[in-house]
Amino acid sequence: MQIPRQSDLPMSQEEWETTVPLAVSRDLLWKLHVYRAALFLLHGALTDAKTLRKARRDTIAAQLVRAAGSVSANIAEGYSRSGPADRVRLLDYALGSARECITWYQASADVLPAPILDARHQLLSRIRGMTLRLITAQRARGAVFKQVQKG
Repeated sequence: MQIPRQSDLPMSQEEWETTVPLAVSRDLLWKLHVYRAALFLLHGALTDAKTLRKARRDTIAAQLVRAAGSVSANIAEGYSRSGPADRVRLLDYALGSARECITWYQASADVLPAPILDARHQLLSRIRGMTLRLITAQRARGAVFKQVQKG
């Protein structure tokens, strides 16, 4: 088994969070763990895209960055909406984009180092789980809201 080089080891989310500008981390949205994880995913995707472009995988790099950016953007937009139905719709988009990232990371398996791929897959698994829990909670909130309106 080959020992990973230091350059192959990804930055941890905790390390990355210390580099985020205060204007971002002071936003109320920053309290959402899934939002922070999604922004960290985008940071990683941007880094990975540089490696992919060097390997002449420009299309995969562009699709990966677009999908990763869509995760945090849809979470942010969803939590800027007042109604649960809008939130669920945008969280569904974020979930779909997270799943799309898996496809682009799988397409990058022959270029990106195994420790990076493993870290990204673990992060995407966490993001999917958190997003699914938020969707379930928002759907429940929407059902309660509809009952109150009827009653």
